[in-house]
Amino acid sequence: MGYLDSGKTGALDALGSAGGKFSDLASKYGSGTNLYLDSLGVNGADGTARAQSAYTASPGYDWRVSQALDQTNRAAAATGSLAGGNTLAALSDRAGNMAASDYSGWQDRLAGLISPEVAGVSGGAGIDTAKAGVYTNDANSRVNLATGITNGINNQETQAANAEMAGSGNLWGLGLNLAKLGTGFLGGKAA
Repeated sequence: MGYLDSGKTGALDALGSAGGKFSDLASKYGSGTNLYLDSLGVNGADGTARAQSAYTASPGYDWRVSQALDQTNRAAAATGSLAGGNTLAALSDRAGNMAASDYSGWQDRLAGLISPEVAGVSGGAGIDTAKAGVYTNDANSRVNLATGITNGINNQETQAANAEMAGSGNLWGLGLNLAKLGTGFLGGKAA
């Protein structure tokens, strides 16, 4: 039983260590997927506020906006409509579309964290399944060992009982043979 105890303990320790790594992985990526859900509005107004405060424009965003606005101004200046309402609307639309596009790209990158989180959670579930297998194998080994010991003891007891019966039968047979011999001598005949 000591070998079974040490084997079970070793297996569970190794699985526990691996399970901790999967749990760390799941929680690492889970914070990103929570932020993604916040950005979608799934977690209400508070979640949306958290996402908006966490959002940072991507590198180069300001430069791209500046270039786009300059291009719009150059086009308006070329047609002589630089100070018109249409130019201001075009500048506003261009900047707004770029901001929405950058935010959407940020959400897409957050969505990419879902698969690693799922892998971490799945790995942890696999570890729990493996632990169940260790307990099952340990229980089966203990039952098989106890069955083997019980069968061995029963076989020894049966053999001992059979030996006693055989010895007793032999003793009875010897006694009967002696009785026959004694009767033969008493009756004057040799057997």
